[in-house]
Amino acid sequence: MPLTQRFVLRFWLPLALMWVMMALEQPILAAVIARLPHPKEQLAAFGITFGLALLIEGPIIMLLTASTALAKGRQSYQQLLRFTTLVSLFITLLHLLIVLTPTYAFLVRVLIGAPEALVAPSRQTFLVMFLWSALVAYRRLWQGVMIRYGYTDQVGLTMILRLIATATVAIVGGYFHILPGAPLAGMALIAGVFTGAVVSYYYARPILRGPLSQLEPASDRLSLRYLIRFYVPLAMTNVINFIGQPILAFGLSRGRFPIESLALWPVLNSLAFLFRSIGFAYQEVVIALLHRPNATVLRRFAWTAGGVAGLALVVVSLTPLNTLWYGKISGLTADLVALSSWPTLLIAPTALLAFVVSWQRGVIVVARRTRLITLGVMVNIGVLVLAMMAGLQWLHLPGIEIAAGVFTLAVISESLFLGSQTRVLTVRKTVTQP
Repeated sequence: MPLTQRFVLRFWLPLALMWVMMALEQPILAAVIARLPHPKEQLAAFGITFGLALLIEGPIIMLLTASTALAKGRQSYQQLLRFTTLVSLFITLLHLLIVLTPTYAFLVRVLIGAPEALVAPSRQTFLVMFLWSALVAYRRLWQGVMIRYGYTDQVGLTMILRLIATATVAIVGGYFHILPGAPLAGMALIAGVFTGAVVSYYYARPILRGPLSQLEPASDRLSLRYLIRFYVPLAMTNVINFIGQPILAFGLSRGRFPIESLALWPVLNSLAFLFRSIGFAYQEVVIALLHRPNATVLRRFAWTAGGVAGLALVVVSLTPLNTLWYGKISGLTADLVALSSWPTLLIAPTALLAFVVSWQRGVIVVARRTRLITLGVMVNIGVLVLAMMAGLQWLHLPGIEIAAGVFTLAVISESLFLGSQTRVLTVRKTVTQP
């Protein structure tokens, strides 16, 4: 059936809801932390911890993409499941090794350059979150299976239940003051991802017992060698990409107003992520639908939806909605609210770019050229490092403004590179089979 804008919208909306639910976690947690004792220090500690947790989690993020693209029968699914288990075990052990040894203090004190007061609360939060990556890995595996077989409504419902679990633990824990702000947020996140993993498996069971219980044709079966060759560039993409979080923290802590910048960044990032996240959902849409007739609709939809998201974030930055978000909803102090408008405007273009980059990456995944995605992220990080060094050297601005501008410039650079690659790919040819 030829694609239409309406069909793409209907397919994409539940996946966008999935990302919106994840994006809402951060502002909810920030709002709880901001209302507990020592809000600036606890917000800054949580921002550092969450950035490091995302870095550790990096290798498993693309399991959603891999299972969407490759889970075609019993053998391929079992191979993906075994791979998920091995990677999850390795990452969990790495997480514990970092937090239980002097490595963590070295990362926070030396590499990030955070103030000493943030080391202990961020370490405690990081320890609470040691199961984070494994739970996310299995959820993304099963959600990819659901997307491939059209169960996108169930994917959205899974994330609603995850958000309810996260918010319940955070709000109840904050009311009774069972933990300081940052560790409480870590506990709430673990409750959420555990709920998400359990519910995802429940909704994936009909597929696992149905189409994925049947042995697929030999041409669709996965060897471990092929799976590694397909997946490693995707995993490296996220590992390299999340290196950007400590780099941004480096800039935040070395520009003007370091404590204020570190405290404001997780709130700003959660707002920007709320708008960017619906674009991240578009990558799996492209992978699932690019083979259909009239696939050029997918590119037009990316620019249209992305333009709306970017414009909406600009409106927030330039209107009283900015004060409403940072002051009333997030509960930040007046000095942090006053600092927020320019960084929000600087980061607004990334909402559009999220859709464009997702379309570009989807085309590349379908063409089985995943190495190009890794190269694109390397361009991103290279520009991020150089621009951050230049900004700190020559611009006497608050760290939050430098970080927001540099982040946007890096994403623009990545999109320009990926765009040059997608123009030369012929995705209609028969792709290499495992």
